[in-house]
Amino acid sequence: MLVTMMHEFYDALADLAIYADVTPAERQQILKRVGASQKKLKEFAHHTPLNYQHKFDLVEAELLRVLGQTAEAMELYDRAITGAKANEYLNEEALACELAAKFYLSLEREKFARVYMIDAYDCYVRWGDKAKVDDLEKRYPQLLKPILELAKLSANPLANFPIPAGQNQSLHPSIHPSVSASVSDFGNFSSLLKACQALSREIQLDRLIAKLMQLAMTNTGSDKAVLILPNGNQWEIAATSAIDNYGVDRPIDLSSATLDENSEILPLKIVDCVKNLLKPVIVRDIAQKCDWDSDSYILKYEPQSALCWPILDRGNLVGILYLENRLTAGVFTRDRLQLLNLLCSQAAICLQNALLYKKYQDDNQQLERSLAKFTRTEAQLADQKQMLQAIIDVAPIWIWMVNLSGKVQFLNETFSQHIGVPVSAFLAVDHYKDLMGEDAAGCMVSDAACLAQDLPHYSSETFKFVDGKLHYLEITKVQLKNCQGETIGIIGLGVDATERKRAAELLQEQNQQLEETLKDLQQAQLQLVQNEKMSALGNLVAGVAHEINNPIGFISGNLNEAKRSLEDVIEHLKLYRSAAPKSEMADHAEEIDLDYLLEDLPKMIDSMQVGCDRICSISTSLRTFSRGDKDYKVPFNIHEGINSAILILKHRLKANEYRPQIEVMTKYGNLPKIECFPGQLNQVFMNLLANAIDALEESNLGRSFTEIAANPNRITICTDVMGEAHIKIKIADNGTGMKEEVKQQIFDHLFTTKGVGKGTGLGLAIVHQIAVEKHGGSIEVNADLGIGTEFAIVLPVKG
Repeated sequence: MLVTMMHEFYDALADLAIYADVTPAERQQILKRVGASQKKLKEFAHHTPLNYQHKFDLVEAELLRVLGQTAEAMELYDRAITGAKANEYLNEEALACELAAKFYLSLEREKFARVYMIDAYDCYVRWGDKAKVDDLEKRYPQLLKPILELAKLSANPLANFPIPAGQNQSLHPSIHPSVSASVSDFGNFSSLLKACQALSREIQLDRLIAKLMQLAMTNTGSDKAVLILPNGNQWEIAATSAIDNYGVDRPIDLSSATLDENSEILPLKIVDCVKNLLKPVIVRDIAQKCDWDSDSYILKYEPQSALCWPILDRGNLVGILYLENRLTAGVFTRDRLQLLNLLCSQAAICLQNALLYKKYQDDNQQLERSLAKFTRTEAQLADQKQMLQAIIDVAPIWIWMVNLSGKVQFLNETFSQHIGVPVSAFLAVDHYKDLMGEDAAGCMVSDAACLAQDLPHYSSETFKFVDGKLHYLEITKVQLKNCQGETIGIIGLGVDATERKRAAELLQEQNQQLEETLKDLQQAQLQLVQNEKMSALGNLVAGVAHEINNPIGFISGNLNEAKRSLEDVIEHLKLYRSAAPKSEMADHAEEIDLDYLLEDLPKMIDSMQVGCDRICSISTSLRTFSRGDKDYKVPFNIHEGINSAILILKHRLKANEYRPQIEVMTKYGNLPKIECFPGQLNQVFMNLLANAIDALEESNLGRSFTEIAANPNRITICTDVMGEAHIKIKIADNGTGMKEEVKQQIFDHLFTTKGVGKGTGLGLAIVHQIAVEKHGGSIEVNADLGIGTEFAIVLPVKG
């Protein structure tokens, strides 16, 4: 399958490469073949995108190129290059870059073409395809000019820096000493050959590493070696070796293989330098001052000779070898460095081969595990298929499948049993209508509707079961598609909803009954609200009558006395007008006590004026309390509403034979007028004050007058401003308080703690509704059992 897909990939690219040079008829054949190849590549890319998505994108980019869709082709070239690079397909990354360069060259965009061609050249170099590198150099020298000139300048990077004789070497001022790659300079060519052969024979990674460590230490005169290899995105110590005091070669114990955590094993600054610059670093004599004196390892252990060498494969760093001699300076001579250079070159190739072999082994083991897993999965699927078939057969719903011609492909036992026709009979006929008779007409209509849309199709159909009764079924049908996305049939599910439909009809009847019951409850609620209003009106009438009675009675008594006094004065005036003798007038004045009358009558009139003023005040408070609300909020002085409610309930506050007067303490803040519905807020104040009085009277039960006087009943009303946008009103009493469970329900509809006939359970519910819902405020209750209760209302200043 892999060979087939690679053939499809390269065949499509080859066809598109010659597209411009063939006849129109041949072009049509090419487009047809490429379309078929892309269809296969797309399917493979869907299942294994890491391997095939960039291939599909590259062919698609070439296809769009020949079709003249330039902008779309640009994007797909970049996607193909990115995908190949991310998944380490170096050869296909090189090919994608080369094709993109040719594409931009055809558009006369040489700057873009140069960038892509240089990337292609770099990929071919790293891949090791010398023939392709030479081909690009010959065909596109103008595009590769920058890097070809650079290559001439650095053709032999190991011969750029001469060795200053007898001088200690480090990274500065020379990056590394000169190391000739010529084998003719070696004193013993056979030793080099044997070393390279020993490395090339090792294919197992661990044995190759051990052999490399042994050869490196033996041929360079070092007594310690550390090999560093990449592992993913980080570098790790792969092997260590050191010769102890007895001349025995032993590995060094590591707590961690991570490079950055091993500053006690090797000089990390030197390693980082080699890793970044890809050049060797040599310290010939630690006694001579060098640039690595600041490294913690060098300072602590002072190795006499040190060497850190990059292992390069076609310019890529594949490993770093660190060697040292702790006792002897100048160990790393020119001959030894030449030998090490070639040894590391051979090691680079062998390491890559060993890594590839290890990857092959790992992949092979993974493949074996996957095959075993596949075998187990296949067996599980067979079991699951058998189990699924059993489940489908006993499922209490209809499950079936038909092809586009109406022939039944599958049918479960439930369908067969309900209809009374064996499964084999359905599978034998060419169309299900041959067995279902009149019931088939509705099915065929819903089949056509299902095939006309991509979404599932829902319908309701009636079938005659084997029991002779009509059953109501809810049907769901969806199109069945193959792997190419072509519709090949219909899958249907049917649920017998006869009982559910009957239950729905029964539920509808019950809902109608509930609606009638709700209407009755609403009428009862209206009656309760009316009773609450009448209760509030009773308080209002009682309070007004009590308050007006006193001044009226006072005025009535004074009027009778004033009338008698005025009659005496009028009679005295008549004597005066009739020119009666002075003696008679004096006697009459003495008889009626004229001096007293003249002094007392103005006082009586003044006192009656006070009574009239009192009645006017009560009338004003009554108007304030009972004012009708408009359909919009108006500015209102909260204190006026509270004072009106106190005045109306004053008769309930006065002392009687059972208790002293209930004290009302007001602590008013400087409140602004707020936008509200005044009549509704007055009802809130009336309900809360009336409840406070009820609570105080309840707390007085069982207490004597003296006991109550010692701790008098008290209602405290406080108002204050909360910031600039809200005001707060607190109404508290020192009654019995309430339990926690009562607090949780205090604002619930129809909840009351009063006895039968004394409360409707609507007062505080209405208070909550007015404060929260009508005015956008809040109300909360704070109560301690045996101490008292406080209601706190917060209202916005602006409605």
